[in-house]
Amino acid sequence: MSEEKKVSQQYHPLVVTSTDENLPAVSNPALHRYLQEISQYELLSREETDELAVRFKETGDPDAAYRLVSSNLRLVVKVAMDFQKYWMQNFMDLIQEGNVGLVQATKKFDPYRGVKFSYYAAYWIRAYVLKFIMDNWRLVKIGTTQAQRKLFFSLNKEKKLLEAQGFKPDVKLLAERLNVKESEVVEMGQRMDGW
Repeated sequence: MSEEKKVSQQYHPLVVTSTDENLPAVSNPALHRYLQEISQYELLSREETDELAVRFKETGDPDAAYRLVSSNLRLVVKVAMDFQKYWMQNFMDLIQEGNVGLVQATKKFDPYRGVKFSYYAAYWIRAYVLKFIMDNWRLVKIGTTQAQRKLFFSLNKEKKLLEAQGFKPDVKLLAERLNVKESEVVEMGQRMDGW
């Protein structure tokens, strides 16, 4: 097995080879059914999305909101995949929280600002998925302070960047680069990697 395939399976264990070209095969039957279901919803053009968003904003039309949400459910899966390596217990949990974020985005979206709905929705989906992960981390709760969030998402990336630049990523240098205390770098490193 190639190294790239091992890494891919490590972070995306639900995705395996597929016999159907339209859907990724998955080992979780509930997820497979969900992916089949959402693939039936029609994707909307930018114009259709804008029209539905205006209609929902002005009239509160539930059918417009339903079409906006259902046509963007695949976006939720795509965004949730980015967080799967942080939450390996049940991928459907991430999708469910992302769906809540999508509904919130639909309620708050202002179609007159010229922003694409999918960009706006992706922000809300990420926010809800991230909040879910941070609130429900099982082994060791990852804190919710600004510094801890920064460390959670930046520590490994910063270590690799420093190594690529020829530096040895020690605790002091990482703390300086991320603008946090050395003790926080050590603590987060132990939680994430066991170093």
